[in-house]
Amino acid sequence: MAERNELNVRLMTPADIGFAIDRIREAGWASQSPDVFAAFLDHDPRGCFVAETGDERVGICVATRYRGNAFIGELVVRRDMRILGAGRMLLARALAYLDRQGIRDIFLDGDLNAVPYYEAVGFKKIGKSLRFRGRIRGKTHSDVRPLRPADLDGICARDLEFFGDDRSFFLRRFAALHPELGFVRENDDGICGYIMAKPGQELLAVGPWADWQPGKNSAHLLEHLASASGAEVFRIGVMESNEKAAALVRSCAGLAETPYCWFMGRGESRRLGNHPALYAIGSGAKG
Repeated sequence: MAERNELNVRLMTPADIGFAIDRIREAGWASQSPDVFAAFLDHDPRGCFVAETGDERVGICVATRYRGNAFIGELVVRRDMRILGAGRMLLARALAYLDRQGIRDIFLDGDLNAVPYYEAVGFKKIGKSLRFRGRIRGKTHSDVRPLRPADLDGICARDLEFFGDDRSFFLRRFAALHPELGFVRENDDGICGYIMAKPGQELLAVGPWADWQPGKNSAHLLEHLASASGAEVFRIGVMESNEKAAALVRSCAGLAETPYCWFMGRGESRRLGNHPALYAIGSGAKG
């Protein structure tokens, strides 16, 4: 078996995308796709990392940098190689990169068994990141229509407000790749909500899903998406602190609550993704 000192961390390239998808699937993270990793590389190739020993790839990690915040994700190592310490090396490389860029507030979703380690390197629990999965009954609604390219400037401005930083690169990219999975809700004042989704491994990852005029119609976007996408399995992430969103998703027949993660931060801010209008964050890294 390779020794720990043989490990090396290098920048990811497009040739590593297949390896990254294999690692994600091995970990059971079905919400990712090759398009996602291509987007990471196009957004900031300096924040995408691969650990290897000799010519054998071991693990991956992505640090997504925004204007003033960053999100670390896709940190996964081959099961048969975890004893080598590649996960710690990848995380250290990602943090060092973000520190050099002057990013003070860094966030991640911590699996329960990894929380003590993240706490040891300065991350603190912010709140539970709830996870739901399943099929729901679709229904069309007259106040919901397809998202149009002309809507994106306004949607990205709203997402900046609700999410807390600028992830418009990802929202615009996935809206262009999957226009059939984006919808807006309107009332007499114009757009009052939007929802987007991305294909994963045999499911749709829902989010962002925002509604700034919540009420009896708050489920319309989700039900309309379900109707338009057919009998797809949904994967939805909701911050527990958003009590209205959590209650709505829990009330949807067909959705089962799966094990939660801890949304964690290193720095002073606790703001990223914590807004009552943001029902489903989507992903801190990509929308």
